[in-house]
Amino acid sequence: MIVPPENRAEHTESLTKSKWFMSVFLRSMLSDGAGAFLLEDRPSENGISYQVNWTHSQSFAHEAPLCMSLESRSLLLSQDVSILAEHLGPCVHKIAGTAMEKNNDSLSSYQTILPHLSSFYFKRHLLGVFEEMCDGNQIPHWTNLETHGNTGAASIYIMLDEFTRTQLPRNGDRIMLFIPESGQFNFVLISLTAIVP
Repeated sequence: MIVPPENRAEHTESLTKSKWFMSVFLRSMLSDGAGAFLLEDRPSENGISYQVNWTHSQSFAHEAPLCMSLESRSLLLSQDVSILAEHLGPCVHKIAGTAMEKNNDSLSSYQTILPHLSSFYFKRHLLGVFEEMCDGNQIPHWTNLETHGNTGAASIYIMLDEFTRTQLPRNGDRIMLFIPESGQFNFVLISLTAIVP
């Protein structure tokens, strides 16, 4: 279905209020995938490695309403994307600000941010916060959502692997992994530095 540009905002709003859309959102957005990280105490001698600088995780389950529900009759898991759209930005701003302050770091020092996105619908909510934190400067980011879809819990593993193989980061490049778990608004940031032998 093609939606004219002048009607897209209205169309998006109608989708977020649709019970049908809420019920099929997770099913239609999730793809199969698996991945893993190998953690060692030294870099690889013949491939790109990443040094873990720091990690930061934070839950906002006590601040934001539950956006996932399981209907008792149909046992259908659904997600209310209007709740996500409302609370994603403020939560991202809080965790990113706290993580940067706690680790004496700055988003502007990163060459690339790899954000897990369940759909492109949330891209502006996420990247807009990052740009605001960098005084309006555009934040370099990379995602494989268009080619691999949303592989759920495996997304960040698959994304970093493909990024490493196709983008070939340089030695010393700083990469930020951003992993949100929207069911109860749990977020993780992982700061990496590329080590190229």
